[in-house]
Amino acid sequence: MTLIPVEYHGIHTTGPEQFTCVLLRWAEQNRILPVWISPLAAAELDSRDNGFTPRRPATVDLLLDVINRSAGGVTAINIISHFEGVFIASIVLADGQEIDARPSDALLLARALELDVNVEEDVLNQASFFVADDIMEEYFGIRFDAADSTEDLSASGDAQADADFEEMMRSLGMSELDFETEEKDRDKDGEKEEDDQL
Repeated sequence: MTLIPVEYHGIHTTGPEQFTCVLLRWAEQNRILPVWISPLAAAELDSRDNGFTPRRPATVDLLLDVINRSAGGVTAINIISHFEGVFIASIVLADGQEIDARPSDALLLARALELDVNVEEDVLNQASFFVADDIMEEYFGIRFDAADSTEDLSASGDAQADADFEEMMRSLGMSELDFETEEKDRDKDGEKEEDDQL
């Protein structure tokens, strides 16, 4: 299992139905992973993001208290699976145990504890997608720094085309490491031929 840290970009509503989602960003590939959650969970996350602290412990506060007392705390929040639009999260405890959780509950814990969220690479490949910067700004009011964009690192000048090509090569069972190994082998063969000529 390969876990990749993602950036949290808050609660957003979209479409005429005003469905609520958390936007996570895979910065390395400049891809967005929307995690759809209930309006109730979205309201709680949004209020916590805006600094609201309930006068009495809410469910997440109670859960944190129990975890801290019994297992020594939480070390990681991961999204580990995705099937037919449903995500499954995992809360990793200090003693190594993992607890299955709804993404909304896991994200609430992550925000409360100021922990990064990690997503299984296969889930990112299946469920995330590229969104152009101008679309992100128009629909979600988010603008990423040019330094964060992978477009400057794009081999072809088209980040989406590069991402699609990379995904196709993965589906064929190849990775960048395969190309790097072949290139190193060619370089070694070239050096050997030069030495032989001398």
